[in-house]
Amino acid sequence: MIRKVKFSLKYKFVVAISVLLLLTMGFYLSYALNIFKEDKAADVYSIALTNSISVAERTKLLINEDTNLLNSLKDSESGDDIGQKMQTMASTHDEILGVECLVNNENYLSAKNNKKLAELTGNDEEKILDQAHGAFEWMKSIPTGATRVEMAAVTGFPSHFTIIKALEQNLKCALHISYEKLMPLMNETLNYGTYILTGSGKVFFKLNNINVPKDLKKIVTDQAVVDIEQGVKKFDDNGVAVIRAFSKVPGLELISITEIEESKAFLASSLLIQKSLFFGILILSVAVIVGILFTKRMTKNVQTLFEATTQMSQGNFDVNPSAEGNDEIGALTDSFIDMKDKILMFMDEMKEKARIESELKVAQLVQNSFFPKHAMVKSTFSFDGRYMPASECSGDWWGYFEQGPIVTMIVCDATGHGVPAALITAAAHSCISTLRIDSEKTYISPKVVLEKLNKVVCSMNSEILMTAFVLEINEEKGEIKYSNASHMNPFLIHKINDEYTKEGVDPLIGNNGARVGEKITSSYEETSMPITKGDRIVMFSDGLTEMEVEGKAWGQRNFLKSVLKGCHREASGLLNAILEDFGEHRKNAPLQDDITLITVSFEGQRVIIEDKNAKTDDSLYVISKLTNQENLEFLTGNKINHLIGHNTLDLKREIRLVEVLESKKEFYLPDYIDDSYKKQSWNLVSNFKIPAVLKEMGQKFNDDFTEAIKADVLKLVAEELLSNAFYHSNGDQAERGKEILLTPDREVEFLFAVSNENVIVSVKGPTGFSSREKLINSICRAYKEKAPLDGSGGAGLGLYMVYEKSNQFWVINGGPNAGQIICVFEKFNRYKKAKERVTSFHYMAKEIRS
Repeated sequence: MIRKVKFSLKYKFVVAISVLLLLTMGFYLSYALNIFKEDKAADVYSIALTNSISVAERTKLLINEDTNLLNSLKDSESGDDIGQKMQTMASTHDEILGVECLVNNENYLSAKNNKKLAELTGNDEEKILDQAHGAFEWMKSIPTGATRVEMAAVTGFPSHFTIIKALEQNLKCALHISYEKLMPLMNETLNYGTYILTGSGKVFFKLNNINVPKDLKKIVTDQAVVDIEQGVKKFDDNGVAVIRAFSKVPGLELISITEIEESKAFLASSLLIQKSLFFGILILSVAVIVGILFTKRMTKNVQTLFEATTQMSQGNFDVNPSAEGNDEIGALTDSFIDMKDKILMFMDEMKEKARIESELKVAQLVQNSFFPKHAMVKSTFSFDGRYMPASECSGDWWGYFEQGPIVTMIVCDATGHGVPAALITAAAHSCISTLRIDSEKTYISPKVVLEKLNKVVCSMNSEILMTAFVLEINEEKGEIKYSNASHMNPFLIHKINDEYTKEGVDPLIGNNGARVGEKITSSYEETSMPITKGDRIVMFSDGLTEMEVEGKAWGQRNFLKSVLKGCHREASGLLNAILEDFGEHRKNAPLQDDITLITVSFEGQRVIIEDKNAKTDDSLYVISKLTNQENLEFLTGNKINHLIGHNTLDLKREIRLVEVLESKKEFYLPDYIDDSYKKQSWNLVSNFKIPAVLKEMGQKFNDDFTEAIKADVLKLVAEELLSNAFYHSNGDQAERGKEILLTPDREVEFLFAVSNENVIVSVKGPTGFSSREKLINSICRAYKEKAPLDGSGGAGLGLYMVYEKSNQFWVINGGPNAGQIICVFEKFNRYKKAKERVTSFHYMAKEIRS
């Protein structure tokens, strides 16, 4: 599913450019404005401090001018002389309003500048300057050598300040000066305010029209102002930040203050930030517009590509997007068109490949029909074969045809594998099919088979050749005859002293002729030899022994060891044993060549059933080629207790087991299930315990099941056998669905066992079976009707299912108080083989030993 475009590439480019520009501008403004602000702060602090120091120094100079006038009084010879000098001082200095002196702390003198007082007050009313209205008390208290400045010391005088100084111990004077004296301190600084404070926190003089803070005491008592002579500090005046520079006037309790609000001091910075923001917005707007115009062309090509891919995803390959320019987008567009063309070409190739694969599958199915479907069991021998193609079609083939008591077997191996080799094998199969028809009229010997096959392959004018081996088995004469066309020499293994060893191995190496298809004039010879009970023949193609895994071939030595190890089995068992060993070597690696393996085992005379109406009652066992239903009909008409399916996994072992068990007077389960089995047993007295037992069984043995043996089938069989054992424990009187409780001496015994070859389900109940005939009839009836008998519970329907699902169905009737059913599931390596297996039926009426 194609996701919906929520944020186009064009806008992503614009946003990316905008963010980058904003970050760059933000960094620049932050850096530049910070430097500007720091520089501005240094400038503001410097100007304020410089101004404050300047005012303090000028104040000191101005006041010192008048203070020096007082010093002239020290040289006076008498009080009159002092008075005279005081009057001259008052009248000649326009800024002086009056002078007071205290001689010997008793004689008080004063002088006024009446002209200046009248000028300042605007009237001619005489102003009083005496002890009561002047600075008499301050003069009396001032220590010798000290100088003091006071404001408005004389009552009634216009605005003035007073300098009080103890010139000598017996001479103390006070000089009253108009504030016009300090007018030179006035400046035109626009943004800075300057004023002078007394040590008590009062305004001594304002140099310009500013609003003086209300809490002046906080300024003069600030620790920084107290500790140092001059400096700059930022104050908080009721939430307003004020930069305040201070400088103390030397020798006087006066402090020069220069201040400015921080917002006004940095007004230029604020204006610069504001204008920078406006400029940044302008630049950003221009960048966005340019970005849109720039990306429009680029995203147009991308949009074209997107629409083309969308159409391709919908199956429309008739799209040819175009892009302007020689940039990466243009190259990507060309690459897209090239990719589209290659996809179309690839799709055509895939269609062709799919067609070929489909035809190969059909060819594989056709070729599979060329091979025998089942093992062949005859009266004195049996054989089985397996082929494994390295690709879809095989270059190997094997088959057989019968000529009365004679069976002729052929194994072929064409050069290479795959379709060309498979065509040669198809010709071989066709040739043998024709010979099969001809054999109905005349005997066809092994060398004739090779000669006919050679002519067919030569007539195809193919460069592919074929090796072949023909084996003829004559049951009546007890001999074999063979002819070889350069095929791998089969092995004939004899049984010596009841064992199979390498001394008994006899390779069939006689009369080795030219390969089939090499030349049309090739002729072949044949060799005959007797065969005895217990002999084994193994025919194979070179793909088996030459199979390499991790650089190491299996080889004839390992192959022969595997053959000797499995020779105690009959044909099918021997075949599976060899393939199991080969599988361990192969480790699921892909085959490098086609593989064919055929095994033949020779045994004593056996009864083979191929007709359900056949009659035979005197045999211990029979081998059946019938279906399961036909076998039941055969058992109904015969008193045979042991019927063995011809395609059992190990015919010899099953026959031997019948012979051993029938030779004993009583049935003892360990004779059947030895210590090589992994097993678990349960004893049940309630049918309600069955689900828990089955769950425990599944958990414990889960890893032991195979592809051919389904866990659900095993549970179904076990549940049916256990339920039947409980249901029939009381003479068929129990009601299904309700709990059935048994006494400990009549418990149901359940055993589940697993080996490398079999899985076994065994249930022993407290009641036996009425008879063999009734048992077979009930199963046979269920086979036909597929429904339970009215009024009789299951009446064979459950046993019919168990019999059908099992590979071996054993019934041991131990009399009225004991009955046991054993179901065997053989571990075929393919599910198809297990499904085709004809179920073996075994019945024994014996006492069951616990």
